[in-house]
Amino acid sequence: MKNIIILIALATLFVSCEKTVELDLEQAESKVVIEGQVTNHDGYQYVRVTRTAGFYDNGPTPRVTNANVSVEDDLGNEFLFSHNPNSQIDSAGYYLPNVPFVGEVGRTYTLTVELDGEIYTAQDKLFSVSGIDSLSYRVNPDEEEEPKDGNKFYEVLLFATEPQGEENYYLFKFFRNDSLKVYDETDIYFSDDKTLAEAIDGLGSPVYYEPTDVARIEMYSISRAGYVYYLDLQALLNNDGGLFSQPPSNSRTNLSNGALGFFQASEVDVKTILIEE
Repeated sequence: MKNIIILIALATLFVSCEKTVELDLEQAESKVVIEGQVTNHDGYQYVRVTRTAGFYDNGPTPRVTNANVSVEDDLGNEFLFSHNPNSQIDSAGYYLPNVPFVGEVGRTYTLTVELDGEIYTAQDKLFSVSGIDSLSYRVNPDEEEEPKDGNKFYEVLLFATEPQGEENYYLFKFFRNDSLKVYDETDIYFSDDKTLAEAIDGLGSPVYYEPTDVARIEMYSISRAGYVYYLDLQALLNNDGGLFSQPPSNSRTNLSNGALGFFQASEVDVKTILIEE
């Protein structure tokens, strides 16, 4: 009985001494994050500039609104960008071209961002994409799998021809009624041509649809540098911090001067299909 009383007394002591401790983490210097793309589609060109946030900071990452942004191709054509020209609140940090333009296959594009006396540059080549031959859809054949969206059971199938004898890399985006969708929030859908067969014969979408939905699939060409960036980013997003996980590190990037992010040049092929019963 005496031992029980002692244990109860110790437990009471530990509970009464409990308090919240805020770790004194060494805060790294804020870094500039730049994301941008140039494509062959009008309206797809943009550059987004933000800064990294501190460990204890809440809310969105700080948006940068005072940068000078431009893109130049290897023929010397320069395109100037302005911050948020439509003054949309949810577009803070986004820069759009002053004069609309589209990228051309085979051209190399150089991004320049001037901010607070520092210059950040990146370069990427716009490769061709094989393109989507057609889309179809079917009810998800795996009856044991429950789609996260309760009444959405249709998957879209992609058909394309992957050119052989070339080194190609691809990024895929899936939309439902004009909204970009992923199956899991950490998903990035990209591949090299070694993974894809010569005939992409009914590649199933990771996103599910229901009747009356409009499905849109975008297929992007990406460079080898872009493939490596997404490979690193996926590993970082899925790092659980376990015993056998690699120490987290920033994705390899084509940006200079210590900036994070990536500047991407892509040809894009877009196909849509209406889901009907």
